[in-house]
Amino acid sequence: MAVADYRRLVGVLEAVDRATDLREFQERLVRALQRWFGYAGIAVLHGGTLYEAVGSGCGVQGGYSPRFLADYAAHWAESDPFRTERACRLLTAAGVVTLDEVAQDREYAERFLRPYGITGKAGMVIDGGPAGVLYVGMAVRDTPQVSVRDLAVLRTLRRHLAPLAVEQLARHREQTASRSEWRLTPREWEVARLAAQGLTNQRIADRLFIGVDTVKKHLSRALEATGCASRVELAARWRRWERPGGVRNAAATADIHST
Repeated sequence: MAVADYRRLVGVLEAVDRATDLREFQERLVRALQRWFGYAGIAVLHGGTLYEAVGSGCGVQGGYSPRFLADYAAHWAESDPFRTERACRLLTAAGVVTLDEVAQDREYAERFLRPYGITGKAGMVIDGGPAGVLYVGMAVRDTPQVSVRDLAVLRTLRRHLAPLAVEQLARHREQTASRSEWRLTPREWEVARLAAQGLTNQRIADRLFIGVDTVKKHLSRALEATGCASRVELAARWRRWERPGGVRNAAATADIHST
């Protein structure tokens, strides 16, 4: 790799190595990839398996417009080539793959991505074994596809990110086990967490790549399961849970805004 590529590699690693939890790690990784690689859109998702991470995983995104996210959730999520078993097999084998490698036709690229100016995508996976899986999706504009040079740097970056990501995934898994009394699915938990932080239903939908109606359904279930009558009560209970003696510190991580 060239000196500039090593600089990008170190820049990303320095950005994420002091993250205090998985959420902050994901958010820092989004910002670092935007800064050092200039990607137009990024999603960093996690799940118990790769198929779960790319198909319904929780995480953060940056660089995508609300219109893009709404269109994706309403019409294209089920057609996303990276959410197929074929893509999961290729990702598991190679670690980093491009849209051209996983897509069996050009419909998704031509009818959905290109109208938004996106000309190529790549996916990267970090498998933490029992701790879970981290998936990173990246989109480019103004170039035909993710460059061969970028792919080489991403493969090297993946190896160096792995121990940091696995540590965060393992810690997150422990935290999840400790809150089993809430009896929420991972998606319901994520919606409840964001609602407790004050995000609107639309902002939550944008963050999680789901529709507003789906947010409402998950939030209703979370309120029922936790015995809370309102979002205000849910936020108050969340703050009590986050105080010293709970699973984590009360400092909430920053939101990643769509642009």
